[in-house]
Amino acid sequence: MNRIVGLDVGRNSAVLCCLSEFPSNIQKHYKTLRKEKKFYQVNCDRAGVDKLLSLNPTAIVLEPTGHWYSQFWVTIANQHDITIYWVGHNDLDSRRRSYGFTNKRDEEDALSLACCYFDDCFIDIHGKKRFLNLTHNQTITRVRELFNEKEQLQKLRTNLVSQLRQRLSYEFPEASRHTMKISQIKGYTPIIYWLATAIKNTRYDNKYAQSIAPELGINITSFTRRHAHTIIDLELRITQTRELITQAIAMPEFAAYHRVFDKFGFGISCRALLLFNLYPFDKFLVNGKPWVEYEPSRGKLQKRDRSLRKFQAFVGMSYKYRKSGDKVSRKLHGNGIIRSHLYMYVVCTITKKIKHSEINYQLNSDYQELRKSVKGKDAITRILFKLTRMLFYELVKETRID
Repeated sequence: MNRIVGLDVGRNSAVLCCLSEFPSNIQKHYKTLRKEKKFYQVNCDRAGVDKLLSLNPTAIVLEPTGHWYSQFWVTIANQHDITIYWVGHNDLDSRRRSYGFTNKRDEEDALSLACCYFDDCFIDIHGKKRFLNLTHNQTITRVRELFNEKEQLQKLRTNLVSQLRQRLSYEFPEASRHTMKISQIKGYTPIIYWLATAIKNTRYDNKYAQSIAPELGINITSFTRRHAHTIIDLELRITQTRELITQAIAMPEFAAYHRVFDKFGFGISCRALLLFNLYPFDKFLVNGKPWVEYEPSRGKLQKRDRSLRKFQAFVGMSYKYRKSGDKVSRKLHGNGIIRSHLYMYVVCTITKKIKHSEINYQLNSDYQELRKSVKGKDAITRILFKLTRMLFYELVKETRID
């Protein structure tokens, strides 16, 4: 008999709900579980682990809520050979509402997660369960962790640099407008390093000597210099983390993916983000091939590349439509982190005519043509749809070779 634990993850805690079959009346079963106190609130500690294991689960079902929150329970499950199933946020929301839960409580989520395992309606068109295909092998997990570490460090740096500029607008106005970008050679921002260490540097010494601040009796305070020192520490950690990411993604199993990424000129961060989300690529295919359907539309058969649409939704480039009568609205949905990184790639590369390859040249040409009739973000969004379509077919071609 399967014993399935729905695990709703929170910050340093989780709510557990164990099922051995699909409840005949979910609402009634929910009240029974609450009455019998069989929703278990546990912490990420020894007692919490012991409680999970005491339920003798054959599998756990959870949603990917924050890598660091869920990773604790993933580690426990892997160490005790407990199968892991993942349910997407949108799927969980729709399942919860279909079970009659109008609110969103941790206990309701835990029960709904467990129910998904047994629910005969929770399937795709091929009759397979709609669980997410998330890879948690050692290499992919390492890449994901390093990427998240770099993102956290960069967020801290951005806030501190903004604060530093505020201080410099008074203490050294000319420097507040200076570009503060980490040098790829040094691994830190030179002007911030000068502020932090006060080591002699002809360029910045002369710039400060010509500043109006000293004439007004305004000096660079120790607070500003300590602030700069903190930023330098963060920048060196960012540089080190980027080097570790470079090593982590340089594995033989990723060779086909890098051949594709080289054609687009993706940087280290974009490659890492795409790898731990897209690998293995065959999760987007059916029997090793793109799934294509033909359906009637406007009096004729229209080709529908379902694998491509699934891929584009995975990278945040898919529309969710809402239709009511004659009114139709749509909005982008999917992985917002990938979408934002690809958006910056287009802004910094495609729109700037930086051509790494024929693909970049084609995308830039399309962008320049679009700008004649489409303005601003709309033009970039259209290029993103084309970019992800080209990325998909290039990955289909290269991964087949391997």
